[in-house]
Amino acid sequence: MRVLVFTNMFPSDAMPFYGSFVRDEADALRRAGADVDVYFVNGRANKLAYLGMPVGFAARLQSKRYDVVHVHHSFCGLVATLQRKVPVVWTFHEGEISGDTADVLREHPIKRIAYSRNLKRTVASRVDAVVIVAEHLRGPLGRPDATLLPAGIDLDKFAPADTAESQRALGLAPGKRYVLFPAAPSRVEKRYDIARAAIEHLRQTDPSAADVELIALDNVPHAKVPVYMNASEAVLMTSSFEASPVTIREALACNVPVLCTDVGDARVVLDGIAGCHVVPADPVAIAGALRGVLAAPRRVNGRERMQSYSLLRVARELLELYARVIERKRS
Repeated sequence: MRVLVFTNMFPSDAMPFYGSFVRDEADALRRAGADVDVYFVNGRANKLAYLGMPVGFAARLQSKRYDVVHVHHSFCGLVATLQRKVPVVWTFHEGEISGDTADVLREHPIKRIAYSRNLKRTVASRVDAVVIVAEHLRGPLGRPDATLLPAGIDLDKFAPADTAESQRALGLAPGKRYVLFPAAPSRVEKRYDIARAAIEHLRQTDPSAADVELIALDNVPHAKVPVYMNASEAVLMTSSFEASPVTIREALACNVPVLCTDVGDARVVLDGIAGCHVVPADPVAIAGALRGVLAAPRRVNGRERMQSYSLLRVARELLELYARVIERKRS
């Protein structure tokens, strides 16, 4: 089966972390037996790249016969559906469709185009199949027939490791307890200010927390992320919106405790895992939850639950979906 992955999210030299789950999924599809090419439009480097998408995409379809196109953004989906010969599958992971986008839009008004619900619903109505990464996306997107399939995680890379050894590998100061913020602080929707305020409040109100420090995944290559997670006492996500945050599942695969605001499918993923918490976007409340996490055993039993999110399982389910879509298109 020949698959063209069409995406504006993919790791690059300038942004080695961005879209890593798309690359991992493409690699998993190859391991599962698919012939996969990737057409990556780097709109983050240059917005004008989007203007060339229709011509570039058409050239890709002419260069090789593809059985299916798998798109990973509304813009890509809109372009892909300009043709009707090759079936189009769209994985939808744009959490802003059901989240609080006010802060982002104040700082980046141009994102109103990318965040448009009408655009997303239009694309959803045109593609041959939709994959949603979390159940809460089904209603706003208007595709009740969408397939629920969260992005997979690499359970070989994301596995428990010794905390002290991981800290030494990163050159972190010994004798500190680190809390990991799993995003770049500059991303407005991730609300780094709340996480920082929570750590400051914890240190100010609890003398035993003087050794606690906040570190961030600021454009860190994905290969290093497991080391950062294992070097940390907890992962703290304070986002205003998410679709299905891969990083909290990766942390759980390392048995690292997670505290997360009630975004995406975090409540579903963390449910029943002792030592993990869904927290309000309030520094004082987060500090209180962190105090309990840091006082408890430093690891949780999350890895077993994460087996259902393995990359191989996701790849196999995608191949089955592709086959159904191709057959439906032919008939």
